[in-house]
Amino acid sequence: MKQVLGCIRRADERYGMIQDGDKICVGVSGGKDSLLLMYGLKLYQMFSKKKYELCAVMLDLGLVAQDTSGIYEFAEKNGIDFEVRKTDIGDVVFNIRKDKSPCAMCAKMRRGALNDIAVSKGCNLVALGHNREDVLETFLLSLFYEARLNTFAPITYLGRSGVTVIRPLVFFPEKDARAAAKRLELPVLPANCPVAGKTKREDMRLLLQEFRHIVPDVETKLMKAVVDTHKYGMWDRMKLPPRMTGGVFSGEGDPAKLLKTGGYSEECRGCARRGARAEAEEE
Repeated sequence: MKQVLGCIRRADERYGMIQDGDKICVGVSGGKDSLLLMYGLKLYQMFSKKKYELCAVMLDLGLVAQDTSGIYEFAEKNGIDFEVRKTDIGDVVFNIRKDKSPCAMCAKMRRGALNDIAVSKGCNLVALGHNREDVLETFLLSLFYEARLNTFAPITYLGRSGVTVIRPLVFFPEKDARAAAKRLELPVLPANCPVAGKTKREDMRLLLQEFRHIVPDVETKLMKAVVDTHKYGMWDRMKLPPRMTGGVFSGEGDPAKLLKTGGYSEECRGCARRGARAEAEEE
């Protein structure tokens, strides 16, 4: 578990995920990543200087009956407050709505249900078990199917519910997660989703495998590109000559103020607007 704890600590220290007095609700799916996160945060609780409470919740989507006794036993053995909450999400997604691409709706409903449960239990943090490959697969999905550079963040505050979502395993490699789950004999449940292994996310997983044949250690390089935001070099950060910026170099000053000079071409003004929005979001 040293590597798991190391990745949790790295994410926590880099992004300030956990603070004294926090109460964390771990979203458990029954898969290896969420069980590793549940166990990892319990161990981290013992070694971290930060004092926080921990509980774990699993949503029963109502799709297929699952034997969760192994997870209950594992949680009880390690002193973790664990419960399963029944929902009708599976029925809504697959029988009522019958969407051809049900993943987005299912994920949205699961997140909403989990956040509501977390609030009812007095939790201010919801911890999800997304690992490094999940970050990269989401990046590729956004790139190829939404034409945008985007992936989920390690920490996200949800203003409506007041809950903050944290993802402490974002630096943990998939292959190491599989090895750790096997070594620890975690009570992993089989996938119970009708479309498991048949989604665009699965296609991105296979695409990453193809990348490995071309670029050594491609996941590390892609992850570094995502994490090192100060190295971004997209067009909203282009350096423009003074004649296009009203006598001010685009690399100087506030991009939002440069918009008021009237010196940009329309395309460059669009770049500046996006740069100003990006800076505002970072603040």
